[in-house]
Formats: sequence, structure tokens, C-alpha cells
Amino acid sequence: MILPTKYVPAASTTLGLAATILAYRHEEQTVSDLWGSYITRNSESTFDRFSEALTLLNLMGIVAFDRGLLKWEI
Repeated sequence: MILPTKYVPAASTTLGLAATILAYRHEEQTVSDLWGSYITRNSESTFDRFSEALTLLNLMGIVAFDRGLLKWEI
């Protein structure tokens, strides 16, 4: 589920997860670094959901991939 509904809370959606990922962003960071930072506090999440949220952030123009590093546009 990308967007929250009456029965799906925001934290359980891809958009909610993408918002959570923004708190873990740093310059000069790889996807593996970001995943390691994120999973230490959110152990119930899976890499599939994490990658979906990162893809959504990329589609929105918030993050770009440049030579293996994440480049944040915000």
C-alpha cells in the first residue's frame, strides 16, 4: 500500500516508510549504509519494503544515485 487508508495507518505504507527513511539520510552514503542505519531501529521492516520506499523517494526527485552514493536533493 502506497498511501494510507481508513484501515491502513500511515506508518505501514510505503509513503510513511519513505518519510521515516528521511531521518536517516547523510551525505556520502551508500544504500547499504542507509539500510544499516535504518534497520538498527526498525528491525520489523524488510529490505523489500525499504527498497520500495527508496524507489519512491527517487521517483519523487528527493534522492538520486550517483556512482554508488545517494545524493539527497533536500
